[in-house]
Amino acid sequence: MKIDHFANIASLTTKTELDKVGLLAFYFLENKEQTEFSVPDMCSMLVGLGFAKPNSARLKTKIIQSKDFVKGTGKDLFRLSVKKIEALRKEYPNLSESEEIISDDSLLPEILFKEAKRVYLLRVAQQINASYENNMFDACALMMRRLLEILLIHCFEAKRIQEQIKDEDGSYQNLKTLINKAKSKPEIQLSSDVKKDIDEFRELGNLSAHRVKYNCRRDDIRPIRLCYRAVIEELLYAAGLVQNKA
Repeated sequence: MKIDHFANIASLTTKTELDKVGLLAFYFLENKEQTEFSVPDMCSMLVGLGFAKPNSARLKTKIIQSKDFVKGTGKDLFRLSVKKIEALRKEYPNLSESEEIISDDSLLPEILFKEAKRVYLLRVAQQINASYENNMFDACALMMRRLLEILLIHCFEAKRIQEQIKDEDGSYQNLKTLINKAKSKPEIQLSSDVKKDIDEFRELGNLSAHRVKYNCRRDDIRPIRLCYRAVIEELLYAAGLVQNKA
């Protein structure tokens, strides 16, 4: 969990200065396994979150006087008391085990996937956005490829012709075959732009998956991100997962 998200969950803006310090110390303990902190570091963290810079001497005095904190192993280091940690863990359970994906709409508008009411699609879209935002571009390319494959399958399912894209053992055919069949099937009704662009994203994902010495970079994705969004949005419409309001 990102620290600014935790700040919102913990309503830091409503807390006292000392409570803010305790909550931030708890965040770093649970998420970073950082057991101790210094007053200057905590002051810098509060400023970074948009709060006024505390008077460090006064804050240090408050920490020393508070039963929520104890001295750390080094000079001018502090840590949360065991009792305070137990209380915060009850208030914020499983903080370090959260599976929530925090992302902005950097590549895909997540509202589309919320409208589709398919949680697994929303999570894939969030992973695409989050991996791009965190410079994990190979992971992003692979998830872009995966979403493309899922939505193409849903397009065939929506027209009740999914058996045409299955092998004899009932498994779905590879993405290249799915794309070629989607282009040729009048039932799917892909636009000429999507037919022209769609294979580019399969190839990008293949590079990240199979090319030993290749690493995807931001500039491999950034120039095509709007095109990818347009392709995905059209596939959501084609699959009947989202209503086209145009």
